[in-house]
Amino acid sequence: MLLEERGYQVLVATSGEEALQLFASHPTDLVLVDYHMPNMNGDVIAKRMKASQPDVPVAMLSSDEAIPESALESVDVFISKSESPTSLLEIVEYLLDLRFLFTPFDVLQNAKRPRKIA
Repeated sequence: MLLEERGYQVLVATSGEEALQLFASHPTDLVLVDYHMPNMNGDVIAKRMKASQPDVPVAMLSSDEAIPESALESVDVFISKSESPTSLLEIVEYLLDLRFLFTPFDVLQNAKRPRKIA
């Protein structure tokens, strides 16, 4: 709701498989993935997403304070669930700004769609 209130279109998945399907079938500007997902951990999801679209930032969230370092190899940033909503929004906006900073201008002109977060 926090992201939708800020004008972002949000795609929600309840499992790793569903997240990968949504990612493959919808243009996505940023991914927020929980480390603990049913049937597939977030690190596996992130690895598969990065393999198909390496330019899309992936942020991993977790309430765990000790995520294995190997689980963070395919993500751009780790966000603790204890972060404030303001902090989360700042990180999301920073990642989106970086992505669009490195997107070719002609691609941006043709996109003309709201930013999507999965």
